[in-house]
Amino acid sequence: MTTLAQAIETLVTTYSSLDSVAQGLVVDGKEVADALALATPDTVEFVALTVLAKYNPYTKPTKTKQNDTVKANTDTEQ
Repeated sequence: MTTLAQAIETLVTTYSSLDSVAQGLVVDGKEVADALALATPDTVEFVALTVLAKYNPYTKPTKTKQNDTVKANTDTEQ
């Protein structure tokens, strides 16, 4: 896995297609999402992070109701 700083540096210095380069850069999707939320629009960092987010998406985990799960398990044991 590439560090986020290395991935950004690679993208901002490449002469190749950003999409084709970003496809080969595996980074932590949550780290990309967090950095993108703090990045200033219309900067090279923002553009690089946007392309990285396309190929390294992050989806927030959903919370389930633990009480329903416990109750369902209890009902089946009787």
